[in-house]
Amino acid sequence: MTLILSLADYAKQLYQAEPIQQNNCTDDFDITRRHPFGSGYRREIWLRDCISLEIYNYQLKKSIAVEYIDRQHWIEFQFFILIDSPSKNINFSTGEYFLSGSGMAPEHIYSPEKFLQEVEISVHIKPEAFRAFAGDTSGELPKELQHLIRRSDRLTYERYGIQTFAMQLAVQQILQCPYQGITKRMYLETKVWELMTLLIEQEIQINQGEVNNNVVKPSDVERIYYAREILLKHLDNPPSLIQLARQVGLNDRKLKQGFRQVFGTTVFGYLHDYRMEQAHKLLIERNMNVTQVARKVGYASLSSFNHAFRKKFAVNPKSFHS
Repeated sequence: MTLILSLADYAKQLYQAEPIQQNNCTDDFDITRRHPFGSGYRREIWLRDCISLEIYNYQLKKSIAVEYIDRQHWIEFQFFILIDSPSKNINFSTGEYFLSGSGMAPEHIYSPEKFLQEVEISVHIKPEAFRAFAGDTSGELPKELQHLIRRSDRLTYERYGIQTFAMQLAVQQILQCPYQGITKRMYLETKVWELMTLLIEQEIQINQGEVNNNVVKPSDVERIYYAREILLKHLDNPPSLIQLARQVGLNDRKLKQGFRQVFGTTVFGYLHDYRMEQAHKLLIERNMNVTQVARKVGYASLSSFNHAFRKKFAVNPKSFHS
């Protein structure tokens, strides 16, 4: 049976899990906790109040599904040292990385399978800290990097990539840090910015057209359009990302990556916008009341529908029937 959790409940279990001693560490900015859903651990290191480093090394013992809601997002990057799952139906692969800018991260469901094994490092950086690092004296970013910081109402920029040797070396140096105390914090922050520098180098090359990154294969474009067709046919009860990916013959990572490249948004970002446009059309026609429209476009909760509609159109849906 899959354990279904809200993002708040999932985070609570991660942050309140039992602390464990590791390598005689007594630094208050570096805390290791048992993984609440399996064997292994999650290690959280606050380098500054604007930079956090997390190290994961665990194997799940139960299937979980975490329901992520729309939320503001720092700049984040993840490096996957080991990813293994019995079914091989996984988002990322060993030796890959994932880069996400700041802005609004859309709702989605994270559903790793039982016995997933994962070793990774994850870094979160406040946009202000990134501006101080990569911007000029006024904090202005180069044109090639401005897309990494977006307003809270715009979807985050996302990109997958393959780790270079220099990246792998910096990751291993983080995992094998020999220091304690302030020396450790300084060393780890240096390595975090080293990784950010290597990512920026690739980002600039991509935006200058020197690297053709993650181009969708022609054979996959048809599958992505088919996925959209399925999604819109089941507007009131859409399949999960993994179910949708299986129906069209892709893994969910390829579907997410390809959908964003083909349609310029995420799978469920596209679904959300389509639902809102359909709701707007139905309300203008005035053949249904607000509750009926909400149900028609797939919202079981009227309050959730009202919130989403106001956020999209800056008006209350009831105003169409006043």
